[in-house]
Formats: sequence, structure tokens, C-alpha cells
Amino acid sequence: MIRYRLMPPSTSSFARIKNELFVWLDADYQDQLGRLQFEGPAPIVAEVRRALSNAPGYRESKMNVDGLVMPLDLRTAMGSNVMRPFQPELVEGANVLTSPSPPTLTTEELTVEFASRFATWVVTNLPGPVKVRSYAWEHLVRGLQGTLFEWSFWRPKYPSEEMAASALAVPLREALAHETARLKNVYERHPIDQRLVPPSLTPEEAQQVANVFVEALDTAAPGDDGAATLIVRLHEQLLALGLMSRRET
Repeated sequence: MIRYRLMPPSTSSFARIKNELFVWLDADYQDQLGRLQFEGPAPIVAEVRRALSNAPGYRESKMNVDGLVMPLDLRTAMGSNVMRPFQPELVEGANVLTSPSPPTLTTEELTVEFASRFATWVVTNLPGPVKVRSYAWEHLVRGLQGTLFEWSFWRPKYPSEEMAASALAVPLREALAHETARLKNVYERHPIDQRLVPPSLTPEEAQQVANVFVEALDTAAPGDDGAATLIVRLHEQLLALGLMSRRET
């Protein structure tokens, strides 16, 4: 649950009452949908509801006070200028705001999703050393943070690194072949500094690439720094395998 305490603003006709009001959302995750609940004198609740309906939500559109909202919406609204006069204070649920919903995909579906994502990174997003703090870098960091979160649910399904890599190897090989073929014309028109070589991998090579990802993600720390370190580590390890080489332009 996420819960805020509010006070009538000094400009309100109810300011002299000094009654607290609580707004809460019964949710366990930051992106979980639910309906807002209010506790307090009816006139002040009506005033808060009106204000909230004009406050921005997480995606910057106005809050849907009568519909389904997320804790992220409520946090954004309470931090806005619209709600500042009510002196909102978070009294419960700080942990909810940092907890994304667990993946809804099955283990098998996550395996295919990881394979597709890793193939994209190798073929398009890890062409060479990415400039730190560039747009490409920030995009990768955000993607890796989400992947590390999903990885924490997927990885325990496999007792060892070898088993996890074996589960990834076949779909990863297929995804790499698909991505390379899909971008063939792009490579020919706009050569890039680094690319995956060869365009299709043997089962042994696919296993090696899968091992790289499993080892790297298993040792990555959460947060921006961990994701940033992971980018560098993946690039270094893939180069060390000899599967990425300089392409003349």
C-alpha cells in the first residue's frame, strides 16, 4: 500500500479545522493499477479530489481520480505544484515506489525474450565502445536495468550457469541469425565499425555467447553503475571470443 497524509491548504475555508486527510492506493508494485481511496471529512475529500483531477500523472496526463491509477501516478501528482498547498507527506509505501511488477511471461517466454534482446544488443547496440553518457549509453542503461530485474526472476529456474546458458543457446543462435539477416541491407548501405562475425553461429559459438551473457548478468550489480559496467563487460568479453571484429568502412 502507498499512503499520503494531507492537510487543508491555508487558502481553504477548512484550514481552521486542521483535519488530516489520507489518500492511499492498495498496491504492492509501482506500476500496479488500483483505485484511489480517501479518508477524511467529506468537504476536504471533495477539495482534494478536485485538485488531484488537475494534477499530472506519471505520463504527464491529468490524474484519472475515478479510474485506475498506479503508485507512480500518485507520487507524480503529490509532487506537483497543484498538490503542494496540501503539504502531502508519504507515510507508507516508499518500498512500493521502487518495486516494479514481476514479469508476467513464463520461463520459456522469458528465455526467448532474452535471446531476442541479447541478439539485438550484439548486432546493433554494441557495435563498438559506446560513448559514456551519450543517448545510446543512457538507452542501454535503462534497458539493462529492466533486464536485470527480469533476470532475477528467470535465473533461479536454472541451478547452474551451464544450464542457464544451454537454455539460451538455441534461441540466441536463431535470434542472432534473424537480426543479422534483417539488417543485411543496412550493413551494406551504412557500414559500421564493429559487427558480429560470422553472420550465423555454430552451436558451439552460440553456447559461448550465451555463456558470456549468463556470466555477465549473474555478476552485475543493480542500478545505473551496475548496468553501465555490464555494457563494458559484455563488449570486452564478446571481443575476446573473436566473434566481433573490425569492419573497414
